[in-house]
Amino acid sequence: MTTTAVATMLKRGRKLARLPRRVWRKIGPRRYPVKDLSQEALGPLEALYAYRDLPCLICCRLADCRWFGSTGIAYGRNSLHPYVQSLHQYVRGEYRGYKGSCLEAYWQRWQPASLATSLGLCEENSHPWLQAAPPLSDFMPWSDMAQVEVLRAYAEPKSHGSTHDGPKMSETAVRQVGPKPAWFGEHRLGKLIHLYETILRDGYRRHASQQLGYFQQHIVVDTLERDGEVRFVVANGQHRAAVLSVLGHEFVPVLVHVLHRRGPSLVRHEDCLRWPLVRHEIISPSQALEVFDRVFDERLPAGFPCLMTADDPQRRVTMP
Repeated sequence: MTTTAVATMLKRGRKLARLPRRVWRKIGPRRYPVKDLSQEALGPLEALYAYRDLPCLICCRLADCRWFGSTGIAYGRNSLHPYVQSLHQYVRGEYRGYKGSCLEAYWQRWQPASLATSLGLCEENSHPWLQAAPPLSDFMPWSDMAQVEVLRAYAEPKSHGSTHDGPKMSETAVRQVGPKPAWFGEHRLGKLIHLYETILRDGYRRHASQQLGYFQQHIVVDTLERDGEVRFVVANGQHRAAVLSVLGHEFVPVLVHVLHRRGPSLVRHEDCLRWPLVRHEIISPSQALEVFDRVFDERLPAGFPCLMTADDPQRRVTMP
């Protein structure tokens, strides 16, 4: 038997030996050390210091939660989020499908051509990579270094061995901007309505099975901190946050300090100069803080269109 054949057999043997472990990872129980602080008067910063690097369940105001991305749109009773407003249309019996919904109006009107525009930055004063890249949903000024290579691929496709203009992005990939096909809009609203009916009937699931992963258990948020005050960006659970807003919940349990591929789970205003994209001069400190402050204060980016509301579909309103 040749050396190559022996090496192949050993390689296959190692794969077979790992098979039980892979199967167990999929079907076996997965227990996560989640500390439930939602019944205590403990904020996310206190939880961070008390339980460093440990995911914690805390209680926060929905109005302090923001849609993931740079729009700055908040959840809560008075939310102008297109998911929330479309659900209001359904609750009031005015829902006739995706066509004519507040979500359709939003996606038709907010179609920024570049990442710089979606961030609300002046194109002329932005880094060329921000001008060349489309409005990526995962990009925030405090994102990690993985975003550098993503931006480079859009700005310098030939350096990556590509003969095309740049990476292709699915028209359904970025939900914060349009346009979107009708089938996708119907799917999103159908999922929202189904979730609304389920929570209305059974109540909001507060204690999830420990066999579920973090992102299936609770609304997961990133914490923005400025001068001792905090706001939250919903990293996962957009539909749940929208449904709870329509149902009138003021406070909800959320999971903080969960690591994910989009960036850090705690973002401090004072750490701006340490953000990787700022250090590498992809975005300037003033631009990064401009986006941070705008999202924190619930302000829309420059050039953002007026939003349609369920109260009066003909009336368009903007946030302050």
